[in-house]
Amino acid sequence: MQIPRHRIQRTMAQQVERVLMVLVLVLMVYIMGSILLLGRERTLAIQELDQMSELYTNELDNRFQRVSRHLFSVIMEKNQPTSVFWNYVNMMDEEYDLDYPLVKLRENFLSSAWEYGQEYCFFLYLEDKERYFRLSIDSEGSYIGQEDVEQAVLWQIEHLKDAGMSYSVKKKWNIIASGGENYMCKIAQNQGVYLGCYVNVKSILEPFSSITMGKNGYVCLVNEQGESVGMLTSEGILDKESGMGEADRYSIEKQLAQAPFSIRMKISGERIWEVMMGSVVVLTMLAAMLIASGAVILIYLKRNILQPVQRFTRKLEQYDSGEYALHLTEESLLELERIDDKFKNMIHQIRRLKITLYEQELEKQKVEMDFLKLQIRPHFYLNCLNFIYSMIDFGQYDSARSMSKITADYLTYIFRNTSEKVPVTAEAAHCQNYLDILLLRYPGSFEGYVEVHEEVRDAEIFPFLIQVFVENAAKHALTLEEKVLISVTVYPEDREEGTYVNIYISDTGDGFPPDVLERLQRGEGISDGGHHVGIANCLQRFKLYYNGMGEMHFSNSPLGGAIVDIHLPYRRYAEDAKEESRT
Repeated sequence: MQIPRHRIQRTMAQQVERVLMVLVLVLMVYIMGSILLLGRERTLAIQELDQMSELYTNELDNRFQRVSRHLFSVIMEKNQPTSVFWNYVNMMDEEYDLDYPLVKLRENFLSSAWEYGQEYCFFLYLEDKERYFRLSIDSEGSYIGQEDVEQAVLWQIEHLKDAGMSYSVKKKWNIIASGGENYMCKIAQNQGVYLGCYVNVKSILEPFSSITMGKNGYVCLVNEQGESVGMLTSEGILDKESGMGEADRYSIEKQLAQAPFSIRMKISGERIWEVMMGSVVVLTMLAAMLIASGAVILIYLKRNILQPVQRFTRKLEQYDSGEYALHLTEESLLELERIDDKFKNMIHQIRRLKITLYEQELEKQKVEMDFLKLQIRPHFYLNCLNFIYSMIDFGQYDSARSMSKITADYLTYIFRNTSEKVPVTAEAAHCQNYLDILLLRYPGSFEGYVEVHEEVRDAEIFPFLIQVFVENAAKHALTLEEKVLISVTVYPEDREEGTYVNIYISDTGDGFPPDVLERLQRGEGISDGGHHVGIANCLQRFKLYYNGMGEMHFSNSPLGGAIVDIHLPYRRYAEDAKEESRT
C-alpha cells in the first residue's frame, strides 16, 4: 500500500508533542474558565443574598402591615353591635368583674399568636381606669409581662396623647427601649381605649440566622440616625453595635416600609476570598495532575500498545501483500485474544452495572417516598395538644375528654401506620377525626361529610392522599364567614382498563385561586416559602406510586368551591399488609 505524496508524515514523537501542546492549551483555557466561573459564582452568591434579603424584608413589612390593619379594624368596630372586642371592653366600663371579660378577650386573641407568632405581644390599656392588660400568652403559657416593658409602653401612650397623633396603618412602627433591649411598638386608640402590639427586635433578627454570612459577616438593624439597634453575627444576636462598617460591594441594605430602620447584611469578604483561593489551588493542582497523567499515559500507550500494534500492522501488510505463508506470532495473536476477552468482560461488567444502577434507582425512589411521607405525618398534633391544654385550663373538661379521644385516634393512625398502603376506609376515618378535631375547636364553622361505597371499602391507597386536600379545604373554610360544606365520597368506576376508584373531594368555599389552580392543572408543585408543602409532597408521591396509571384533576365548581377529582386503579388491600401495619 502506497502513501500519497501530498500527505505529511510525522513520527510518533511528533504526534506525542502535538498532543502535549494541546493538553497545555486545554489546561490554560481550563484555568481561565475556572477563574471566570469563580467570579461568576461570587456575583451569583451576592445576587442570591440580595434576593433572600428582599424576601425577608417583604415578609417583615407584610407582617407589620397585617398587624397594623388588625389593630385598626378591631379598634374601629366600636359602633358595631357584633364586635366581640368592644362588647367585652364595655363590660369593663360597666363595673363588671374584670376577670370574665379579660379572659374572653385573651381567648379571642389566641388566634393572633397562631397567625403572627408568639413574639408579637398584644396589649390593652383603658385610660379611664388607668389599667394595662396583656392579651397575648407567652411561650411559657403566662400572661404576666415584664414590668419595665409595660412602663415603656405606658410612656409611649402618654407621648401619643400629648402629641395628639392620629392612628394610620401606613405610619411606621415606633421604637421603644426597655431593660437594655429595643422593641417595635404600634398603638391604636379610640375614645380612651388603646389597643397595641410590640415585638422584640431580636425576634426580627432570628429568621436571618439561616443565612450564612461568614465569620466577619453580620445582619444589622440600622435606625434613621445610622445607629445599630440590633446585630446578628456568627456568635449570635448582639444588643450593641459590634464592628458595623460602611456599606461596600459585599453588603446589602434594605429599607423597611413599616419600620423606622433598614436591614443591612454583609458577607465576609475574607471568607469569599478564602473559598475562591482554595478552589483555584485545587483546580491548578488538578490541571497539573492531568498533564502528568497525560504524559504517562502517552508513553505507556506508545510502548505497550502503539508499538505492538505497529508491528502487528506491518505483519498484516506483509500478509496483505500476498505472502500467505507468513504466520502471525503466538504473542501477537494472544494479545488480540486478550483484548477480545477484556472487551467481552467489559460488556458483562456494564450489564451488571446497569442492573445495579436500576436497583439503586428503585431504592432511591422508595427512600424518597418514605421521606415525603414523614414530612406529612407530624404537622398537626402539637397544636392539638396545646388546644387540649387550653380546654383544661378553662375548665372545659367534657370537650377536653372528647378532644383527647379523637386526637388519640388521629395520632394512632399516623404513628402506627408503617405500611406503604392503607385501606381507603382507614384514610376516610382519619379524615373524619381531623374534621371532628376542628369542629371541637371551631364549633359550627363548617360541615363535614365522608362516605365510602361498600364495593371499594377494601381498596388500597397511599396514606394521607385524601387528608391533605381535606385539610386544605378546612383551613380555608375557617377563614370564611359563611358556613362551608366539605364533602368526601369514594365510589367505584367502571372503565375499559378495569375497575377504578373515584375519590371526589369538594367544598362550597371560594375555590382555588386562579394562579394556584392553573399550576395544579399543569401538574406543577405549589410549595412556596413553607406553604402548601403537604399538597406538593402528595403530588410527588402520587406520581411515584401510580406512575401515570392514576389521574388527579383540579377545578372550581360553577356554584362555588374547590373540586379535587382523583381516579385510581382498584387494588385490594392485602391482609398481610394489614397485620404488618398493626404491629
